[in-house]
Amino acid sequence: MPLALAVLGSGWLHLERNATSRSWRWLAPGLLLLLGPSLLFDLGDSALWRIVALGVVAVIVLVVGVAQRLQAPFVIGAVVLLIHGLAQLWPWISLAYGAVPWWLWLGAGGILLIVLAARYEQRIRNFTSIALKISAMR
Repeated sequence: MPLALAVLGSGWLHLERNATSRSWRWLAPGLLLLLGPSLLFDLGDSALWRIVALGVVAVIVLVVGVAQRLQAPFVIGAVVLLIHGLAQLWPWISLAYGAVPWWLWLGAGGILLIVLAARYEQRIRNFTSIALKISAMR
């Protein structure tokens, strides 16, 4: 963790000095050092404090990325939070999948596909504007 904080600190200072620098080069290595090992330990049996700490730190990284308009913290925080959520909810997901007959899942997937296809044309403009906003971040 000290190495990750040092890399993040030097990257943050560089971003403060150079307004044209991108966050991927200067913040991504430190963020991956900070969140990567805990995320790997999270995929197995973990202590409760590690589970809570990883979730809180990932949310903080995500919020800082949005607040400072930095692409690397936003994307890395979102991906870590998504993987962390799936890893923690996987026992309940597999239990729910085993308790429901397969054809109900197939029907639910078909209904979801029809609903998404009907709303696709309405939302394609929203998705492109979101993608443009994310790519406009530093």
